[in-house]
Amino acid sequence: MTEVLLQQLNNNDINWMIANGRQQQVAAGAVLIQQQSNVDYLYLVLEGTLSASIKKNQDSALAGIFAALEDDQDLEQEITRFSSGEMLGEISFLNFSPSAITVKAEKNSVVLALHSEKLLAILRQDVEFANRFYRAIAILLLDRFERLVKKFTHRQNLQIPPLQDVPLLFGELSDSDVDWLIQNSSLEAIAPGDVLIQAGRALEHLYVLLRGKVSVFAQEDTGNSLARVFTVLEDDDRSGSSPATEIASSLSGEFIGETALIDGRLPTYTFKAAEDSQVLAIKKQQLTIKLQQNPGMGARFYRVIAMLLSARLQGLISRLGYGRSSYRVGQALSKNIEYEDEIDLQVMDNIFLGGARFDWMLKRLKVLS
Repeated sequence: MTEVLLQQLNNNDINWMIANGRQQQVAAGAVLIQQQSNVDYLYLVLEGTLSASIKKNQDSALAGIFAALEDDQDLEQEITRFSSGEMLGEISFLNFSPSAITVKAEKNSVVLALHSEKLLAILRQDVEFANRFYRAIAILLLDRFERLVKKFTHRQNLQIPPLQDVPLLFGELSDSDVDWLIQNSSLEAIAPGDVLIQAGRALEHLYVLLRGKVSVFAQEDTGNSLARVFTVLEDDDRSGSSPATEIASSLSGEFIGETALIDGRLPTYTFKAAEDSQVLAIKKQQLTIKLQQNPGMGARFYRVIAMLLSARLQGLISRLGYGRSSYRVGQALSKNIEYEDEIDLQVMDNIFLGGARFDWMLKRLKVLS
């Protein structure tokens, strides 16, 4: 993990972080971030090891089973550990939500604390720094997401809930960004069972799902990806082979395959249409060149990718049966429920703006609902 930041950031970026951050000692057993609290800092782990844990939801059947098995009514489950080079507190930094996890030091550790407001201010001013920084965070979050998927989804047969705040993502882009996507893409119809992205194969396009639903599948790691891919090719039909576990679904407005923009790894998951759908197909190579030429658009796009990954991590954690109920856009509020992440007025404008931009895109493309 240490190499990610050193590879993505330049010396000026690192010097700014050193000058504007403060080193903080975290003693073994001390809590750095408390679950359900708002976090004002983004932390970079410099030394040591910290663990992430989540507390059970009293109303969750799954959590109740865990508690019964462990004979522990205050069950707290460790889900992962962080070492040098990891970023912590990104959920509040990216999505303005309370932390979904508790983070504590497993041994004496050192972190660099960067105040979120000061960091956001410099990222708005310096788009080239922002371009590199958001890309680095996206890579770190993708690694963390894939670790947790491997650890939990097959064992517990969990499905990550669809994202509900998709309009917020389009609120992060500019009108010119959306116009470029429209001008440099093609509209495609996909039938149920069609595969958009096959795990293990090079990705040539990424997609915006305009209408319909796409399922996401993860396969058990057999240790021989080459043999697995060529076995699929032998029985190739339009739908490919059936992957082992459905872990999530994507709905209208979501980006698909966007993580291929942040590093050179092959796709880990297979994306297959669950119903008649329409997508906007964008050539990966063409978009990559555009983001290199236009660091402002790059910064916005990589921030969107980081926000998507952060939201998916929150969704995965929520499916473990821990934490309090979450509020999501479009869901009626109950007076009897305390929500951990009721929508922040700070992002309300972006949600409305993003929804308007997405509707404008649909009208430009003449997509039928």
